[in-house]
Amino acid sequence: MLRLLSFLLGLFIFPSVQGGIELNSRNQSSCVLQDAPRQCGSFCLTTLNPLLNHSRHIRKRLDEIKAGQTNLSMTTAHGQEDLKAGFDSRFKLAEEQHMAVNSEMQNKLQELVTKEDFVKSIQALQAKLDARLDRMEKLGTMKTTADANDELKNQEEHLKNRDEQISTLTTRIEAIEKTKSELSSQLSECRKSDDNLPDSCPIDSPNGIYQIKLRGLEPFKVPCATSPPGWTVIQRRIDGSEDFNRTWNDYKSGFGNVTGEFFIGLEKLHRMTEARPHELYIKLGMLNGSTGYAQYDDFKIGSEEEWYELKNLGIYSGEAGDALEYNKNQRFNTIDRSYDPAYQCAYQFGAWWHKACSYSKLNAKYYKDGKGSDGIQWGPFQHDDWSISLTFVEMMIRPKS
Repeated sequence: MLRLLSFLLGLFIFPSVQGGIELNSRNQSSCVLQDAPRQCGSFCLTTLNPLLNHSRHIRKRLDEIKAGQTNLSMTTAHGQEDLKAGFDSRFKLAEEQHMAVNSEMQNKLQELVTKEDFVKSIQALQAKLDARLDRMEKLGTMKTTADANDELKNQEEHLKNRDEQISTLTTRIEAIEKTKSELSSQLSECRKSDDNLPDSCPIDSPNGIYQIKLRGLEPFKVPCATSPPGWTVIQRRIDGSEDFNRTWNDYKSGFGNVTGEFFIGLEKLHRMTEARPHELYIKLGMLNGSTGYAQYDDFKIGSEEEWYELKNLGIYSGEAGDALEYNKNQRFNTIDRSYDPAYQCAYQFGAWWHKACSYSKLNAKYYKDGKGSDGIQWGPFQHDDWSISLTFVEMMIRPKS
């Protein structure tokens, strides 16, 4: 490139110089440039100096450009070599790091694979730890291991106490089982004895409280009288201590105290009189001391389904008069269960086998002064004086001989 520029410059300068010389030779004298100072003179120098200076300047610039191009080439070459060397170095370093990481990952993977049992152990320990944490939560909020140990000790002591309690309870249970077995044996003996209990009061025994047993019922106590002998008391009114204004269920089951005022119960009466014929004996008394009795030789009542109907009385005998025959075939009435509600006799005169309120009312209200038109009454014995109230009644039955 520099050679080409020098050549072109020479072509440009040489004709100019030559033309100048030739012109001057025509006009003045010729000048040969072999020795410019001596041969050409001041004119030639005046003409050529600017051109020569310009040529030298161009040459200098060309030399500077060439030197800069050389330096640039050298710098570029060095830069490329440095860049390549740096790139190669970084690539090599990255490759070495990649290989190291890859090797480490392979080692880690191999370690994990070869330590599978260890991982399982860690998992098992984790499960135990979770269970332990749950246990700690149940034990409460404990801040230190010492607290946990104290709590565990307390729990152990509590369990020990519980074991002792269980042992004590076991001993007690064994004793109870033994007692139960003994009681069972005694109960069997009692049942055997119950089977031997009579179903009515003994005939040749003194007055007193005796236990009897009816078929289908548990044994129960009754007062037994010997005057006349062998009678079972089924109802007694002596002082007004017992309330006889009661419901159907009370009269069905019985109520009161067998040593005082009481009623034996319609269900018992039904079973006793159904099993075999019975006699009925009624003792009466007034406040003035008058006494009397009425006796029936075939007393029988029906079942609950039949409203404990007064089915039979038999033949009357006595001195108080017959005030019950009128009530035969009548159903029993109470304040909460009345077969003939038009009269409402049970509300006014107490529970009884009512028929238009009838002539007898032995479960009516008790008056201690012996006066009361709604009190205990037995018409013939009072001579139909309804203002008089009886102060003593005792109803008894015994099996018919």
